[in-house]
Parts: sequence; structure tokens; C-alpha cells
Amino acid sequence: MKKRRKSVALEPQAGPQALPAAEEELNLWRDPLVHILLVLAVGFAVYSNIISAPFVFDDLPCLVNNPAIKDFSFIADPKQVFALPINPDLKNNFVLRPVAYFTFAVNHALHGLDVRGYHIVNLLLHLADTLLVYLVLWLTLRTPALQPGRGEGVPPAEKFFYLPFLASLLFVCHPLQTQSVTYVVQRFVPLVAFFYLGSVALYAAARLTEAKGARLACYLGSLLACVLAMKSKENAFTLPAVIVLYEFVFFRGAVTLQRLARLVPFLLTMAIIPLKLAALSSLSAAKNGGTVAGAVNLVNFNQTSPWEYLMTQFGVIVTYLRLLVLPVNQNFDYQYPLQKVFLAPAVVLPLILLLSLAAAGTWLLATSRRGDERAALRALAGFGIWWFFITLSVESSVVPIDDVIFEHRAYLPSVGFFIALLAAAFSLPERFIGTPRCTSRPAVAAFALLVLASSAACYQRNEVWTTQVALWRDTVQKSPGKARAHFSLGLALANTLPAWHTDDINVMLQPMDSAQNQVLAEAVREFRASTKLDPKSAPGYGFLGAALMVQRNFEEAAAALATAVALEPKDARNRAFLGQLSEARGDLAAARLHYQQALSLSPQEPYPHLFLALLSMRQGRHAEALQEYEIANQLAPRPDLGPKIAQLRFMVGGR
Repeated sequence: MKKRRKSVALEPQAGPQALPAAEEELNLWRDPLVHILLVLAVGFAVYSNIISAPFVFDDLPCLVNNPAIKDFSFIADPKQVFALPINPDLKNNFVLRPVAYFTFAVNHALHGLDVRGYHIVNLLLHLADTLLVYLVLWLTLRTPALQPGRGEGVPPAEKFFYLPFLASLLFVCHPLQTQSVTYVVQRFVPLVAFFYLGSVALYAAARLTEAKGARLACYLGSLLACVLAMKSKENAFTLPAVIVLYEFVFFRGAVTLQRLARLVPFLLTMAIIPLKLAALSSLSAAKNGGTVAGAVNLVNFNQTSPWEYLMTQFGVIVTYLRLLVLPVNQNFDYQYPLQKVFLAPAVVLPLILLLSLAAAGTWLLATSRRGDERAALRALAGFGIWWFFITLSVESSVVPIDDVIFEHRAYLPSVGFFIALLAAAFSLPERFIGTPRCTSRPAVAAFALLVLASSAACYQRNEVWTTQVALWRDTVQKSPGKARAHFSLGLALANTLPAWHTDDINVMLQPMDSAQNQVLAEAVREFRASTKLDPKSAPGYGFLGAALMVQRNFEEAAAALATAVALEPKDARNRAFLGQLSEARGDLAAARLHYQQALSLSPQEPYPHLFLALLSMRQGRHAEALQEYEIANQLAPRPDLGPKIAQLRFMVGGR
């Protein structure tokens, strides 16, 4: 059966620019609805294996153990969070990103800590971002700067019809996006991208719409999305700059007061994040005795030099580009050295490459005003390059962040990369007049293989996230010199053992089978490796001591726990571990003293109350045991505590 022929609906062209009928193709493949359905199908397929992936790493303090997402009163009055016994950075984060934490609070209200609901929301956000990538490009192809002059050929919206589809397809299945989507707490990234892309799309729609009411609605929607982006993640600070760039690249004409007035409200939103940071800086300084010198120190815990951080980022940005081109050896926690010498090859060579790319982007934008047949593609490519640099500038510039590299930071910048890449592909010499070479059958076959390979790599990368042990094994293999990776693998291994899922030291010391003992031995090795790499890590020594205690190696356990307490005297957990060790050795009086010291340091932590309750039970002090159990259950309700409390109430007189 013959395929139907699809002709391009154009006015007759005169002279050498006359276009023949388009090559045979099914109308089905030119239907945007088909494009959208295919992109969604690919997205669901490559992330189908992560719906039940566990909470990992920062998910635990930010979500699982964070009281602020379990009560909407904190959303209504974020300053309440400063009274909670949680990490100071988490408090600042909560205040800076209220929109993101609101979505987590909704998740918790609907299904508690069932991880599947959190993953589903993350995936839906990623798919929404993908559709917005399609929409932004679809609208951009219709902007005035990309329209041909009279008699100049096929409009870009027709000639580059497949460009939005190809860009969104690459975006949805690229393996580098996995950390942004699969790592639950990094919902900040797809969420800010949703408002960021939505703001650009609505701005473009407002500029293209002729109806006054619709134009105003789109403009106000764009401005609202801009504000919501600012309250989702700090890299939204760059959004007004992208809006300004979009206006002057794709909407030509004189710089008038009307155009400037249209942009001023967006530029004013750039004050939201600095003002919030300044307020938090003052608040933190007041609460910490003036130790926070400025807003930058809210994220710069290692007191890294801005200049050293910037030099390091030259190589980091090139690493992001390499991962976008060839996504191999992805890593959850990179072992990336801080650069201290400007003339080092690791600084100079990446800088030369980045300056060359920036110069190329500038040249492409400047020459896109010539009005020739490739002007539209030069405008797209130049805009894509500068999108990449602008959206990355908050996290890869002179503002030091504790971790110099994380894959999720390339999520939003990757949109610009894909735009520039496809603009370059469509710039290849045409097969026929008006027919891009990259839509030929060999090119389509090559692109299909690329998407298939990318999808397989994305699915495979997601497999690493299906267990905490698998994730940290992969990380340790790729970052063997990183103490945090070894510590996290040791903790993940320990949490697979029954001994680490009980409050009772007598149960913890029960014999395990040979396989479990091997896992425990591996956990001890990982904790030892973490303390060797970071001798000042109190948590490393603390959990090493706990693991050694479960091994019944009491002497080494005591030494490790003593080191942990010396390194961090105010850490209640290590005091509690010392109490358990004293119980294991039969010194109940010392155990009680350690538990009471732990409670004096962190009265809001449930575990010292639980340990003290069990000890009181053993000593026949049932009234004290009841009191401690009731406090622990109030701080962190658990279904298994109800029967114990009821039994103790009966024993002490039916309270």
C-alpha cells in the first residue's frame, strides 16, 4: 500500500527558492498530539522502576525526620521552624523554598511517608517540564525574529516542525536527569524548572497573542510563575535575565519604553531571593551569637574561597557538558578536588573551552540579525548556549556551595544544551531546498538509536537507586577517597540488619547468621574507611563504635565512642551509644547516666527516652519506664509503643 503524500501548504514561490512537495511521510508523524503521547510514554517507561525506590541521604533529615512537613502550621508561619531541633541549614532551606516544602507537606498529608507518592509527584513534574520544553520551542518558532522575509522560503514553524519533539524527547530520557527526578528531596529542581519554563512559555504566548485579554492573562501568569519559581529554588534568580534575553533575541524592533516597562516587573522579582537571604542571615546571626557574617555563609559551611570555588566550577561545568554528550560514569557524590591555582591545566583548559562557547553564543546571536535563511537557527543556537550559562550561573559562579558538583544542577541548563544541539543539527546542508538533512530517513534512524540508547541508560541508572546499598556501593566504587560515601554505605549496610531495627540492646546482641555477620563486617570496614579518610568525623566514629558493639568488640567500641564524644561533645546520639555499651557490659548505673546526658543534650529526640524506658523496665522502675515511653511516643508516635504503654499503665495502678 502506498503511503499518503503530505504536501507543504505554501504560497507559490518564484525563482530558485521554489520548494518541491515534501517527501512522503505519514500525516500521523506531524501531529503534535502524537509527539506528546510518545514523549510521555518514553518518560513513564524509563522511570517505571523507581516508584518504590527508598528515601536516601538528605531525604531522611529533610522529609522523613522533618516535623515541618508534617504540620501545615509551619507552611503558614515558616519562622516556627527555627524552634525545631533540626539542622540549621534545613531551617534556612525551609524558609527559602516554601512552595517546594508545601508540595512535600501535601504528600505527607495524603499518604504519610509512603515513598511511592513522592516519586509519582516527582515524575509528573518531570513530564510536565518535558511538555513545557516542547511548548517553549513551539512558540519560539513562531516569534517574529524567526519568520522569513517575503519570498525567503518556508517558515521555521514548518521547516523545523520536529525540533520541539526531538528536544523534549532528548530531555525526558537523558540519564543525567535521573538525580533530579529519582532523588526525592531534589524535587526542588523539577519544580523550579516547571515554573521557570512555564514563565517563559507564558511570556512568549503573551507577546504572540493578539487578543488583549488573553495577552494580559498570559503576562500576569508569567509573572506569577516567576515569583513561584523564586520561592521554589534559588537558581530562579536568573529567570528575569532569561526573559530579557528572550525578548531581545526573538522580538526585534526598537528599544521602547513600552518594551522596557514590560520587563521591569520581572527584574524587580530578582530582589526576592537576596532580601530573603539577608533576612535569614540577620536571624541566624542573632540566634548564633553573631557567627554568621553574611548571606553567603548560609550555604558555605566549609568557608571556601569564592575565587577557589569559581576556578573549580570551570572544570565542573565542562563535566556537565561531558555528561550531556556522553553520560557515562555518573556518580551520586563526586570526588571532585577544589582548585587553588589559576594557571593549573584543570582550570585554564576548561576556561578556554567555556570562553569559546560563550563567544560562539554571542557571535550566533549577533549574526542572527542578518536575515538570511540560517538566521533562525543561529538565534536558537545562541539562545540555547546562553540559556545554559545563565541558568547555571547561581550554582557555578562565585557563591560557594558546600558541594562543588551535583548532577541535578544540570537539569535546567540541559534545556539550553538540547536547543543548541538540535539547532546545529538542523543547520546541516539541506538535502533539498526547504528539507533539513536531519529529517532524512538515515538521520531519523540514527536519532531513534540515540533515544533508545539514552532510554536504556536512563533505566539502568535508575536501577542503582532501587536500594540504598546499591546506590552507595556504586558511589564508593567511583569515589573511593570520599569519606561520606564510605560512611553512607556502612550505614546502609547496617540498616539491612535486624540488630539496627530495635531499641533493645539485648536483642541487638543476639547472634546473627553467617550472611548477616558478613554484612556487619563489611559495615565495620566502611565505617573504618570513613574515619581514616576523615579523622574528625564524629558520626563516623560513633557508628563505628555502634557496629563494633553489635560485633561484641566492646573494647574497640568504647575507644571509638570516646573519640566521637571528644570530637562532638554535644551529639546526643554518641552519648546514647555509650549508654547501650554500658548496658551490654552490665554497668546499668553508667548506662542510666549516659542516657540522662543524652536527654540533657537533645530532649526532643525520642531514642534516649526509649533506651531509658527499657533500662527502667529491667530495673523494675515501671513508673519511670511509663513516663519515658509516653514522652517518646509523643515525640515520634509508633504503633508498637501503644501496647507497652497500656501494659505499664496497668502495672503502675491503672493510670
